[in-house]
Amino acid sequence: MTTFTAEEREAFFQKTTLDNGLRVVTSEMHYTRSVSICVYIGVGSRYETDEQAGVSHYIEHMVFKGTERRPEPQMISGEIEGTGGVINAGTEHELTVIWCKVAQPHLESSLDLMLDVVRNSVFDPDAIENERMVVIEELNMINDYPNYKVDALIDEMLWPDHPLGRDIAGSRETVSAITQDMLLEHVRSYYTPTNTVISVAGNVNHDHVVSLIEGMCEGWRSTEKKAWAPFEGDQSAAKSRLEYRHTEQTHLSIAVPGVSLVHPDRYVLDLISTMLGEGMSSRLFVEVREKRGLAYDVHSGVAHFMDTGAFVVSAGVDPKRVYDAVQIILDQVGSFRRGVPEEELEKAKNLSTGRLLLRLEDSRAVASWMGNQELLLGKIDHPDDVVSRVKEVTTDDIERLANAVLLTDRLNMAVVGPCRGHRRLERMLQL
Repeated sequence: MTTFTAEEREAFFQKTTLDNGLRVVTSEMHYTRSVSICVYIGVGSRYETDEQAGVSHYIEHMVFKGTERRPEPQMISGEIEGTGGVINAGTEHELTVIWCKVAQPHLESSLDLMLDVVRNSVFDPDAIENERMVVIEELNMINDYPNYKVDALIDEMLWPDHPLGRDIAGSRETVSAITQDMLLEHVRSYYTPTNTVISVAGNVNHDHVVSLIEGMCEGWRSTEKKAWAPFEGDQSAAKSRLEYRHTEQTHLSIAVPGVSLVHPDRYVLDLISTMLGEGMSSRLFVEVREKRGLAYDVHSGVAHFMDTGAFVVSAGVDPKRVYDAVQIILDQVGSFRRGVPEEELEKAKNLSTGRLLLRLEDSRAVASWMGNQELLLGKIDHPDDVVSRVKEVTTDDIERLANAVLLTDRLNMAVVGPCRGHRRLERMLQL
């Protein structure tokens, strides 16, 4: 399948590494009127010790609270929003991203702002204390929502006693103990040119973007990056956790360890998830919702990290019918070990690749595609290459991986809601 001409493939992205090690990648989308700027920093929650838990996320909040040139938060958000643009940030396990999307005439001023908040945030003590309460309230909010809580429980089960199993934002106790020195030390260690990728997509010229960034990076030097903590666990028995709550629904999550970001079978597992629980024609949607009315929301998904991953099914169900829902989900997951029809796999391939190509019409999606890969993998795949890899997956690949990954003794189940049948749920996992 060829989606781009040879010239378009060659021009999909360009990369320049500056003298200080900062990587700049661009995609020139001249049919758009927007520009998306993503600044990726190679640090997230898995780089933190237990005592530091939540530091990366705290810093993500603080970079919007003021710099020497823009001392008030509204001067930062207002500069972007005043042009009709949007600015935000996110912290994940392995990276932090600060991004904005603006109209093309505001490229230079937006680049200046993004580099200013990354390089020159002041971390004022009063602002730190004020934001501490905001972060704690964010944690309280997560704990209040049972669908978020069940996700947190399943992470703890998949990656016990490891940073991947913690909430990215830390805990109330760790956030309460974070100091200004801890924040500044983390910034000095990780917010450095060699650990940063600036990804720009939209109506831009690569050489012009590089020239602008070079002029804004004077004096920015790198330090040696600290390593992340590898996960070395090996699950050998099914596990379950149940947290009783008075809620209208019972929220459940069923997961098995998956494959890493660099594993050759990552697209095989992605397609299993597509067939199982992604979209209104997926197996779980049809069997759990359409045929039996057991859930409004039931879906599956995958997570890929540098050295590990997960395959997860989530649902919110009627508390009186939770056991029926669990049994159907387990049956559907296990059915992949017996193989899948060729036509079902072909449909999943078309769904997966079609969504990818449609998503990449947006400048922010393209900037994210480039920046994420360049930061984590040191290279950027062309979308056509990914489409080809997906198309190469066979029904034999699906059956082989299902029999290696979707195993009973690798199951984890977390349940939050008005359910007391812990032993009954445990027995279901043994089948």
